Amino acid sequence: MTFRYDIGLLRAIAVCFVLLFHYNFPFFEGGYIGVDIFFVISGFLMTKIILTEIKGDRFSYFSFIERRIRRIVPALLGVSVVMLLLLPLLYFDVDLKLNAKYIALSLAFMSNIYYGSLSGDYFSPDAQDNLFLHSWSLAVEWQFYIIYPLALWILKDRYLHHLKQFRFILIVLTVLSLSLWLGMGSRSSWAFYLMPTRIWEFLIGGLAFLYSQELKERLKPFLTALTIMSLVLMLVSALFIRANHTWSSTLVVIPVLATAVLLAIDHQLVWFQNSGIQFLGKISYSLYLWHWPFYVLYRKFEFLMQWRYSILIPFFLSFIFAILSFYLFERKKNIFGAKILTISGCVVALLATMLFVFPKHTLWDKIRLVDNQYVNYFQQDEHQHLNPCNCYITRSPNYNTYDKEECLKIDVGKENILLIGDSHAAQLSTAFRNALKVDQHLLEMSLSLTFPFPDSKGYDKSVQLWKYFYTEFLPKNENKINKVFISVHWLMNTYEEMNYTPKEIKQGLSHMIALFDSYGLQYYFIGQTELYRVPYRQIALKKMFNPTLDEQQFILDEGQQVNEFLKRIIPEQHYIDIYKHGEIEHNSQEMGMSYMFDKHHLSPFGASQVVDYLLRKEYL
Repeated sequence: MTFRYDIGLLRAIAVCFVLLFHYNFPFFEGGYIGVDIFFVISGFLMTKIILTEIKGDRFSYFSFIERRIRRIVPALLGVSVVMLLLLPLLYFDVDLKLNAKYIALSLAFMSNIYYGSLSGDYFSPDAQDNLFLHSWSLAVEWQFYIIYPLALWILKDRYLHHLKQFRFILIVLTVLSLSLWLGMGSRSSWAFYLMPTRIWEFLIGGLAFLYSQELKERLKPFLTALTIMSLVLMLVSALFIRANHTWSSTLVVIPVLATAVLLAIDHQLVWFQNSGIQFLGKISYSLYLWHWPFYVLYRKFEFLMQWRYSILIPFFLSFIFAILSFYLFERKKNIFGAKILTISGCVVALLATMLFVFPKHTLWDKIRLVDNQYVNYFQQDEHQHLNPCNCYITRSPNYNTYDKEECLKIDVGKENILLIGDSHAAQLSTAFRNALKVDQHLLEMSLSLTFPFPDSKGYDKSVQLWKYFYTEFLPKNENKINKVFISVHWLMNTYEEMNYTPKEIKQGLSHMIALFDSYGLQYYFIGQTELYRVPYRQIALKKMFNPTLDEQQFILDEGQQVNEFLKRIIPEQHYIDIYKHGEIEHNSQEMGMSYMFDKHHLSPFGASQVVDYLLRKEYL
C-alpha cells in the first residue's frame, strides 16, 4: 500500500487549526474545524481498515478494539498522570475536585455526554478552566469505534455482494445524522458534543473511501485543481467561520466535504512529502492532547508572566511534551499490553478518585505552591453564591430545581421584596438576604437562559416559570409585593434558542414596564455591569504584580452599549445605573477578592457593594 502523505498533511493542518484557535491567534476563529477534519480522516481510515479485513475474512472486533486502545490510551494516560500530579501543586480544592472529575470522565470516554448536559457550551468562558475539555472529541471517537465496526459487520453481506445497497445504507445513515444535527440547532451544546450528531462526519469519510476509485478515474484531469481547491476551502473555513455562529451552521459542511474530496481522490503533490509536515502529522494526536492543558494552566497563572509574548511558553511546551509523548507512547504502543494498560488505568483512576474525594486534605495545603491568600482569585463557591435557597435554575444538573413554594412565599407580616432576573439576579441573592432587616422578606426568581418578559422565550423550564409568574402569581399577589428589583445579563440575547433582537428586547421591556405600572408596583432595574475580555479576577491578579496596568483596555464596548440602550427605554426613576460606578471598589487585597469573578458576574464582594449602594440610596 502506497504511503498516504495527504493524510499526514491533513492531520498536521487539523492540529494546527485547533491549536491556533485555542491559543487565540489572530484570524483563526474558525480553527475549531480541525476537529471536524480529524473526524473525517478517522471515518475514512476506519472504514478502509474494517472493510479490507472483512473482505479478506480476517476481521476481528476484539482485535480492532485492542488496536484502538493501544493507539489512544497510552498517550492519554501519560497526560492524565502529569496533570493529576500538577493539580495539588497548583490548584485549590474546588478546581482540584472539578479537574480530577474531568480527567476521570475523559479516561472513561464519557466527557462529551457530561459536557453536553451543562448549560455552558464549548466556546463559553467557563470552559477555559477545564484542563480536559478537549477530551470530548476523544470520547466521540471512541464511541464511534465501539459502534461502527459492529454496524459494518452486520452489513458485511451487503458490502461483499451488494455494494450499491451498502453504499445507499451509509448515505441514508449520513443524512439521518446530518438531519439530527441540523434539527438540534436550538440545543447546540448537545449537537456539538454527542456522537449521533457527529457520526455524519465519520460517515462522509467512509463514503470517501467507498467512492474513491470512481472519483479518481472520472476526475483524473482535475485532480491537482481539486486538491488545491480543497486545501484552500479548509483554510478559508478556518479564517472566516466564527465561533459565535451556532454550531449547527451548514458552513461546517464545507471543510468536511473538502477533507473527504482530498481523501477520496488520493492525489499526492510533491510538497506533501515535506518532512516537517509529515512529522507534525505524526505527533498530531499527542500535540492535541497536550496543547489544551498547558493553555489552561497558562491562563490560570498568566499574571506571573509580564512578557508580551508569554503565550509562546505553553505553545513550545506543548510541542516538547507532544514529541516526548510520541516517542514514549505512540511509537512504543505495542509494548502496552492489556495487563500494563489495565494496571496503569487503575492507578490513574485511583489517583483521580483520591483527589476528587479528598480535595481539602491537609497534605495539599502543605505542598501547594500558591499561597492561600489568593484562593478567591482562583475559585469561588459558585453554588452557595448563586443559589443559597434553590431559587436559581439554568440548564445544568447543579441548578435544575426551583423551589416555587419557598422562593415565592409571601410573608404577610413583612415587607415583601422580589428579586427577579437571571444569573445576574442570582449573584445578588446572598447579598440581599444578608442586608434585609428583620421586617423584610425576600422572594426570588432567578431563571437563566431567558429574559423575564411576559412573553419570554428560551430555556423551556425558565419560560414556563415566567408564564406562571405573570399569569398566576403576580395577579394574585400584586398588592402584597412592596418592591421589585430586576437584574439581567442582557447580553445573553444571542444565546441559542433565546435569539432576541434589540427590537424584541425593547418590546419585552415595554410590556413588562406597562404591566408593573398597571399594578402600581415599585420597581427598579439594576443596570448592566461591565463586560471584560478576560475574567476580572485575572485582571486583578495582573494589577497586583503590575500596578500601572490599565484595566480599561480589557473592557468590551458591548456592556456600555447595552447600558445606554436600556436607559433609553426604562424610565430614569426606575433605572439604577451601576456601570463603571465610582463607589464600587474593584479589588480588595484585605478580603482577598475582586468585585467580579468571571467576565461579568459579581463576586460576593462585588454583590455586597451593589446592595450596600442600594441601601445608602434608600432603594432598599
